Amino acid sequence: MDDTHDIKIIPVDYNSNEMPDAVKRYQPILLNDGNEYCCLLGEIPEYGIYGCGDSPEEAIMHWNQKYLQKTVEGALFSTKRPVLGDHTTNELVKAYFYSSMSH
Repeated sequence: MDDTHDIKIIPVDYNSNEMPDAVKRYQPILLNDGNEYCCLLGEIPEYGIYGCGDSPEEAIMHWNQKYLQKTVEGALFSTKRPVLGDHTTNELVKAYFYSSMSH
């Protein structure tokens, strides 16, 4: 019994007005794997962005949702906040804000 099947790359109109901005910008690959469509950016789902659905549109929207989720989480966890506590740190924070505002 042969359980192999073809995975097909589906063409995408990245310039479509209905296409989410992130999809237009990063142009993830759309694949058809039997009855499921998957949209992928990156080599593997664990390190890239991966979305699936029953139609190409669902897969693209799911991918966009995952993209937004990853970018928001990345922004939240990579934000460096000054630790306020002693006088020296407060002065450093004031100097940082002054420096960044004056440029």
